[in-house]
Amino acid sequence: MQITIPDVCETLDQLMAVESTFDGTTQPIRQWVSEHRTRIKENRGLIENGSSANDIPVLNMFLRDLLVRAIKGEMGSRVYEELLATIRTKADLIEINYREALKNANYRWGVDDGSKVISDVVHHVQSVLQWNWSAYIERAENEKESNYQSDPILGIKNISFKLRDLALSNFSPHYAAFDLHVTRVLTRLGWLNYGFPILGNTDLEMGNNPGNDKNYLFLHRLFVSLSDMTKGEYTPVDLDRTLWHLGKSICGAKSCCGACPVATGCPTGRRRATND
Repeated sequence: MQITIPDVCETLDQLMAVESTFDGTTQPIRQWVSEHRTRIKENRGLIENGSSANDIPVLNMFLRDLLVRAIKGEMGSRVYEELLATIRTKADLIEINYREALKNANYRWGVDDGSKVISDVVHHVQSVLQWNWSAYIERAENEKESNYQSDPILGIKNISFKLRDLALSNFSPHYAAFDLHVTRVLTRLGWLNYGFPILGNTDLEMGNNPGNDKNYLFLHRLFVSLSDMTKGEYTPVDLDRTLWHLGKSICGAKSCCGACPVATGCPTGRRRATND
């Protein structure tokens, strides 16, 4: 049986009008993608401004996402609010404040572990990066295809590719934190098959489990490749946001293929239509 894989550009264009609800707001996926692009632009502006006054705001955004540890059920908003209230200047970068912020936020992974992550990240930012956020983002951009595996931040306990990429996704369109909602949709569309050409002699492992490092690195490289197929019209972050919102609105654990605008081109949608 021959399987036709949906065209990437055509599929993404069709999905832009799908409405998705998040945090009480319902709007087309196109708008969700546009808002995230704007947020990246604004955050990059903080870095490119070069003002030391922006160092703490950038640090707090990184800490918010690096502290998540398990994305399921943990949005990081409460932790972020407490970080903003507690860490306002570089003079506030002391352990008693880290512990207070996490305690007030009822940090689910424990104050001890969380404060250690903050301490290690702050030490790295101060001693290694020397607050040079611009150089850090530039290095990440230069090594986007390999997912910046040499990043020293990945050596900090409890910081995974997913969390580091979640933090980077606020500042770079080339990094996205893949979760099972996204990879489920990716698999149903048949887009994993676009990954065969990128395997080559690499140690990447084709798969859709973002909890497996080799699968995760494969997914990252696949999203870079899918973005290239659109000639940059859609970045890896755009792809991630689109598939995430499609999964939330239509293509969840129980998909509603009848409501999906790409069902006729999707291998899963066609199969279900044949079986009905």
